[in-house]
Parts: sequence; structure tokens; C-alpha cells
Amino acid sequence: MSKIILSSRNALEHVHVRQRGSKWSYRFEKAKVDGKRQTVERSGFATREDAQLAGIKAYEDYQHGIRQGNSPDMSFADFLDIWFERTKLDARNNTLELREKNIRLHLKPALGSYRLTSLSPQIIDGFVRQKRQDGYSYETVDRMLSNIKVALDYAIWPMELLKANPAQLIKVPGKNFAELSRRRPRRRIENDELVQLFDHFPFGNTYHMPLALGLYFGTRIGETLGLSWADCDLDARELHIRLQIQRLSMRGHHSLHYLCDLKTESSHRTLAFDSEIVLPLLRRWRQQQRANELAYGEDYFYNYILPAKDYQGRPIQKIVSLEKCYPAPGPRLDLICTQPNGKYIKPCSLSYQCKRIREMGIRDFDFHCLRHTNLTMLGESHASLTEIMTRAGHSDAKSTMTYVDSRLEMQERPVQMITKKLKHIL
Repeated sequence: MSKIILSSRNALEHVHVRQRGSKWSYRFEKAKVDGKRQTVERSGFATREDAQLAGIKAYEDYQHGIRQGNSPDMSFADFLDIWFERTKLDARNNTLELREKNIRLHLKPALGSYRLTSLSPQIIDGFVRQKRQDGYSYETVDRMLSNIKVALDYAIWPMELLKANPAQLIKVPGKNFAELSRRRPRRRIENDELVQLFDHFPFGNTYHMPLALGLYFGTRIGETLGLSWADCDLDARELHIRLQIQRLSMRGHHSLHYLCDLKTESSHRTLAFDSEIVLPLLRRWRQQQRANELAYGEDYFYNYILPAKDYQGRPIQKIVSLEKCYPAPGPRLDLICTQPNGKYIKPCSLSYQCKRIREMGIRDFDFHCLRHTNLTMLGESHASLTEIMTRAGHSDAKSTMTYVDSRLEMQERPVQMITKKLKHIL
């Protein structure tokens, strides 16, 4: 009975125990609702003391506003489920999908069996080091660690299950060692490789336009595929980056593609283009789309925007393709990048072509390499950092500099400048 004596006298006055057959139960009253008494009762305890201890803890948790089941003794796996459900309304769909995958494939298998309160810095540090040794990239493991940190912050507040975050000072090791990463760093695609690329995807090919626009404008894959002719002013030679196409896909749910806002506020930008390369290309492609529509006739597809909801119940603009012979189900989306039959191009289809491009011998290629190439080319041409940031849609220089490779061509202008200053001195 010593444990019971240490508990609140107030709780002992409110918790009642009784025996039913061979088992014991506890019971206490909650606040009245509409003047009616409300009771909590739990049974199945082997002894009177077990029932009384459990009843006292349950009553004190009730008095302090702690929900039953939200015990600090819960497993980390159970806590992750609670955190995921309670915070999903605050997350973008892509973030939510990555979070769900990290929890299911990494956090639960490795850490889920630990009690929430038994997670220590040593355990979490061992987890991130093991993931790096297993070959996962720095960025991938950093996202896992970020999920752990944010989840444990939630355990501190508002759930009040922890006093401190054991992951707070943990860092992912080996950032500067590429051999520990599966994914190679993105790079500038060399000019001879670009020639090879567009020889393989000539004008008229489904993927020629997204590859060409991605290279010239440095746009992200979703931004490129989400460009519509309404965003393109051929007379002013301006392209307005306003929206992007994203895929909504999570385990256990039907996937779809939708039109959504850009990654950041600074991603909204207007990009000028030339009259020698891009203007003729766009006009020629516009004519080709019209020719394709005539060739396919009633079997040509139009793309539409329909109202839908994401997994959190938030409204989104779903993209559907429907043969032109059918009545329009919603506003038409007149996209620049389409298949020959008029359907929109899915990001995953374009990503698969990037795999084929790697098989052609263009190493480490993905669509984002075109963005990396574009920004590095601007650096080679001595564009100012502000100009490069504007084209990229970045709000800070640090993000931009991760895209710009340091190349020998970039030293030409500094060499000329220092030579001019010192030619009469040295």
C-alpha cells in the first residue's frame, strides 16, 4: 500500500474499487453533462491494489486534462500515429507523403518499439549513423531526423509528455562524403551531352518541350508541366510561373494529379525569353498542337480542372483529361506541355524518361539537373547573383549557390578585372 499512500489523498476519496468475480475494477465520476452524472469504469485487474493504483492514475490524468491512451509510457510507434493524425492539416501534401513513408519504412521499424520516454540522444544518434552507413544520402537521413525532432517537440508541447527533446542536438554525419550517399550530387550537363539528349528527344517527341523549357528557363518539373498558354505572352516574350502540377499519392489511397500553388512565394516570377530560340520554338509547337488536334479528331483530349479534396479534406484543383467530343466538365486547362493526343504529361512519366536518359550514358541525370545546368550557365556568363536568384525564384543567395557549379569559365571576368588593375603595377 506504500505506493497508494504517496498518491493524492483527493484521488483516494474519488476512486472506488470493487471485485467482480475474480477480477477487480475501479470507478470514478467525471463532471456532469446536462445535469447528468458521468462515470469512468475500468475492470480486469488481478488485485485490489492494482485496480486502485490504476484508478488513481486515471483520475489524476483526468484532473490534469491528460487523455486516456496518451500516456508517456506509450511506444514511440503509437505516438507517431497520434502526431501524424493531429498535425496533417498543417502540412503540404508532398510533405505529408514523405512523412508517412519515413514513419512507415524507417522510424517505426527502427525506433517504434521504444517507449516514448526511453528515447535517448544515444539511441537517436545511433539511428541516424546507421542510416548513413546503410548508404542513405545526407538529405534523406536529415529529413528522417527532422521528422523525429518535430514529433518530439509536439510531445513536449502541446501534449506535455516530455520535458526535453532528446533529438534536439543530434546532427546527421558525413555531409561532405559523397561516397556515403546513394544519390550522386546534381551537376551541370555538358554541352555535348545536351546535344545527345535532344537528338534522342527531337521536336515533336512528347518530352521535347518539357526538356527544352526546363533547360532554357530552369523551371522545376512541376512548374514546367503546369505551364499553360495563358501563362505565355508571345508578344511581350514573357513566361509567367504561377502554378505547378503535383501528384497526390499515399499508401491506401487512390492517386491523382492536381494544380497547386508554387513551392514558395518567391517562386512566383516572370521570365523573359528571346526572339531567336524560344519564341520560334513556342510558335512552332503551338502550330504542332493544332495539327495534332486535327489529326486525332474526336479522339483528341482536352484537359480540365475539377474541384476535389485532398486527404485532409482541403480543396484542390484536380486535373482530368477527356476526349473533346464530350461536354466540358469544368474549366479547360490549355497546357503547353502535352502528349500528341492532348493529354497532360504526368511528372512520374517524365521522371521515367530521365531514367532512360541515364541509361543512354548521361550519368546522374534527372530533370532537376536541367535547372542546375541553367543556373550554372548563367554563372558562366557572369550574370549577377541577383539576376540568377530572380530567374531561379529563390529568396536567399544560399539556395542559389547550391545550384551554381564553380567552373573555370567563371574565372575569365575576374582575371580580366584584376589584370586591368595591376598591369601598370606588376
